[in-house]
Amino acid sequence: MRQILAISRRETRAFFRSAMAPVLLTGFLVMTGLFFTLFAYAYSEMSRTALNTGRGGDFLNLTEGIFQPLVVDVTILLLLLLPAVTMRLLSAEYRSGRYDLIMSYPVPDHGWVLGKWLSAMTVVAVMILATGAYFGVVAILGKAEVGPVLAALLGLVLLAATITSWGVFFSALFVYQVVAYILTLGFVLLLYVVGGLEPHFPGAVGNAVTELSLQNHFERFSRGVIDSRDVTYFVGLTVLGLYLATAALGSRRQSASRRLWRWLAAAALVVVVLALHSLSMRWPLRVDLTPDRRYSLAPQTVQILDALASERDLAGAQVPAADRIDIYAFYERIDPARKGVEVLLRAATDRNRRLHYRVVDPQTDLELVERYGVTLSRSVVVAIGDQHTLLLQPSESALINAVYRLATRTRPVVYHLQGHGEHLLKSDERPGYSGFAAALREQGYDVRPLALTDFSAVPTDGRVLVIAGPRFDLEPTELAAIDTFLAAGGALMALCDPGTPPTLTAWLRRFNVRLGDDVIVAADRAQQEHGVGARTLVVVDGYGTHEITRGLAGVATLFPLVQSMSRVTERLPGITGSILLFSSPLSWSEQDPDTRFGGRARFDRGVDYPGPLPFGVALAVVRAGVDDSAAAAVPRRPASGTLQSADDPVMRYHRALQTQPDAPQAASVFATSETSRLVVLGNSEFATNANLGRYGNRDLLLNILGWLSQEEVLINLRGRDLVSEPVVLAVLQKEILGWSCILGWPLLVGGVSLAILLRHRRRRG
Repeated sequence: MRQILAISRRETRAFFRSAMAPVLLTGFLVMTGLFFTLFAYAYSEMSRTALNTGRGGDFLNLTEGIFQPLVVDVTILLLLLLPAVTMRLLSAEYRSGRYDLIMSYPVPDHGWVLGKWLSAMTVVAVMILATGAYFGVVAILGKAEVGPVLAALLGLVLLAATITSWGVFFSALFVYQVVAYILTLGFVLLLYVVGGLEPHFPGAVGNAVTELSLQNHFERFSRGVIDSRDVTYFVGLTVLGLYLATAALGSRRQSASRRLWRWLAAAALVVVVLALHSLSMRWPLRVDLTPDRRYSLAPQTVQILDALASERDLAGAQVPAADRIDIYAFYERIDPARKGVEVLLRAATDRNRRLHYRVVDPQTDLELVERYGVTLSRSVVVAIGDQHTLLLQPSESALINAVYRLATRTRPVVYHLQGHGEHLLKSDERPGYSGFAAALREQGYDVRPLALTDFSAVPTDGRVLVIAGPRFDLEPTELAAIDTFLAAGGALMALCDPGTPPTLTAWLRRFNVRLGDDVIVAADRAQQEHGVGARTLVVVDGYGTHEITRGLAGVATLFPLVQSMSRVTERLPGITGSILLFSSPLSWSEQDPDTRFGGRARFDRGVDYPGPLPFGVALAVVRAGVDDSAAAAVPRRPASGTLQSADDPVMRYHRALQTQPDAPQAASVFATSETSRLVVLGNSEFATNANLGRYGNRDLLLNILGWLSQEEVLINLRGRDLVSEPVVLAVLQKEILGWSCILGWPLLVGGVSLAILLRHRRRRG
């Protein structure tokens, strides 16, 4: 090992004492600084446009906008410059005649190769460390994401190790340095661009071309993802290059027979490398180092795929082990969106072996196009046996939920009550619920409007009924239809704003829920941090213990104009409930009609109720098997202060629920439950178009629907958006940034390297 390190130190000193060092370092940093400045200017303009138009977006992310493209361009510079570093390592020994001398030293061939390779890697380390100044500027401009930086550095080191190992190999083959440079450059450029040929090769050949691509394997590192397939690719190529360099160096002084054995051993090593890479492809390990894990499958997706991976489906029914799920993505080979959907499908199939995907060119595979009735490119077909679903350019959520719905043979119907001033499903305005409908349909629900004035009952195919912000009273016949729906095992989501109609308020009291008819006012710091008023609640830690709120702790949800709720009695037999949402301790229930919705509200002791106050509950109502005698014996606290009789309206309704015959009901993916489920929230504004996309509101809504439809596997946080961080540079900041990055820092580093060179020459002189 000391011999290898000694050779490495000798070669490193020789490089930095040559004229190549200041030229190479200065040129590399000038080009890197130019790229960085251009990306920073473009990011600043995008930020200015987004702020002026009031639009935010995924593109306003420092890592995505500056760091990642800079890393990609650094790789291109390394491809061009590193062959110049390695071309002289062994070729110079041949040309100078020192080869015979150094071969007389008691150093094995692999010692010379590893020593010279380590010297090249030392030069690479200096180049990468010098670019750290630009990455530091990214941290100064905004919040730096450490994970992607570490992953990118690892990728750059592995990439450089591969290039330098093959540079040493070609330098060991040829006497002329120029030939070694050209062959090394040509080889690594071929590996870099070969992935672009994949669309022109079908089937296994195209997959092999993709796996050979250096660019494809580095891409995940640049995004902050470490994948075992990429690590084995770079490590395998590096080991192979170093072994070939050792074989080439030793073959110069060996007989033909011994040379043959060396090259046969090299061929065996190629087989071993391919085998190890195949194993990593079959069982890949993947670590996403981005703070929000934005390049990993969403937790909901992982949960669904893991559930579908077993031999039993999510309903518990036996499924044949050979019941595979085929996904056909119809994308033209030159379509730029093709790569993104293929990455998604590959990640899904890596997680679940029941899934099999195939990217199909609609212009050539006409048989599949005709079989599934595909008329547009970017269509995706999910097929199980003779059943299939056709999607157009689906997102991850839409695709995985289509797989789930088809695998479990279910598509729950959600009815949205209308006719009483509720939010409209088709409205794209801020108070509308078109976003609500789109979010549910993306999750595989069939959302339909329902006017009970036109029907005598809720249709039996309904799974969930939604009442969202009614402003007018419901008719007795409509409430009776809802009673029948619940008695048959249906589920209800009631979103009740302050000023809920009296008929609905009285109806909810049957379920032990009393609406406060107030407005909760908060005076904590959360309102200021999120830029909302005192009458808009921001819940971060105020979640109850329930499946709906699982995973939401620490995630903000926002509710404008909320009314509180409380229990009618201490306990009502046959009904169990859990509080989902609380206001903060620094809140109160504003009872004054003059200051509920406007003006300066203040807490009136003895009139207003202090927080924390519940404003969301989940209820389970037993549909059968409850003993009336036990129910009558339970004391309840009525408003008048006297005990209620067993014949009060609450008990009569409860007995009616028990004796109602079960109506036909749409099949669920789970076993039939003995309870009906209800969720009551004192707010409907959180799900409007204006608020659904804010913070965790959409997750809360979908969690509620997942619990109500008895599909708890869907309850989890969905994928989160990228961290949006606009940066606007002033004119003076742009000038300072440009001059310092393009000229200042490169000239400083180049000057230090030149000083080392001149000092060495003065000593020799």
